[in-house]
Amino acid sequence: MKIVIVGAGLAGPLLAQGLHRAGITVELYEREAADQHSQGYRISLDPEGDLALRSCLPSDRYERILATAGKRGTGVRFLDPQLHVVREMLVPPRADEDVHGRHLTVDRLTLRKILLTGIDVHHGASFQRFELLDDGRVRTYFDDGAVTDADLLVAADGTHSRIRAQWLPDAEVIDTGQAEIYGKTALTDEIRALTPDAALDGFSVIAGTDGRFMSLAAHEFASGDGDDYVMWVVAAPTATVPADLSAMDKQQLQKIAMKLIVDWPENLAALVRHADSESVHNTTMRTAKPLPHWATGPVTLMGDAIHTMIPAGSSAATALRDAALLCRRITERTGSLRDAVHAYETEMLDYGFAMVERSLRSIT
Repeated sequence: MKIVIVGAGLAGPLLAQGLHRAGITVELYEREAADQHSQGYRISLDPEGDLALRSCLPSDRYERILATAGKRGTGVRFLDPQLHVVREMLVPPRADEDVHGRHLTVDRLTLRKILLTGIDVHHGASFQRFELLDDGRVRTYFDDGAVTDADLLVAADGTHSRIRAQWLPDAEVIDTGQAEIYGKTALTDEIRALTPDAALDGFSVIAGTDGRFMSLAAHEFASGDGDDYVMWVVAAPTATVPADLSAMDKQQLQKIAMKLIVDWPENLAALVRHADSESVHNTTMRTAKPLPHWATGPVTLMGDAIHTMIPAGSSAATALRDAALLCRRITERTGSLRDAVHAYETEMLDYGFAMVERSLRSIT
């Protein structure tokens, strides 16, 4: 059996790790060059994400993730533009975390590096198209000239998945009408003094009444070995930001982000001003529309490639859950591979789009 995975973000490498441990031939393709650094900073993983990591990874790699995780905060807090806490959701430690999973905060780039350890990746290979073969297998073509046949093609290629566009042309990902500019600022003593307490003790969201909000969270490596930082996201309705954000350079984006919160406490704009300009990016918030289960075939999908959701702290863990579930269905199957994939898709669509709905409720 051979399985091809397209996309080496988080879910793709985790699935590759689990399949490799089970002795299954797996090939992982990634459009980025090997020396290109992916975007992403602090992310939170709920217990499902922790359990997924445990189930697929060798123990030494899982322990490395725990060792490089961030210091644990007490939860999530919502603040008004005057920085008063209006709501909080605290997550106290549980005695049964070894059994039911931990709440983790991790640096995305560090996590990805660990997930890719020991896995061969075909870098610089952008998916072009696939072809269904008469024997029930699938042939995949890449724009670098690579061609490979497999029993299963797994799309882990994100929100703009080309595989989804070919396999499920009726699947819709819609723009929510919110633009985001995000980056990170080194957590020096000066920046610590500027950062709201809520962002130093977990994840915080400062929300206005006009559709603007700013997410803030410090990432302090529990080991003390990393470069600590504050991750920030400034978001606003797309109608209130320049239409050409994607054409702007990083310094221009940084200035726009500061301008969007100029009437809020000045320490917030200062956090943006002191950011490393190279860390600044922009995007728009998107969400997938639910769709019925399709006829299972030699192509399936994971993570944002199928259930894109707005950033509400659940996306990464849900994608990792997908990878662990698909791995388990394949490696523990008693019937055909097609039956195993069908069982995975049925369960994934149920919880995946439930999480999409939950993420949408978080901004209403």
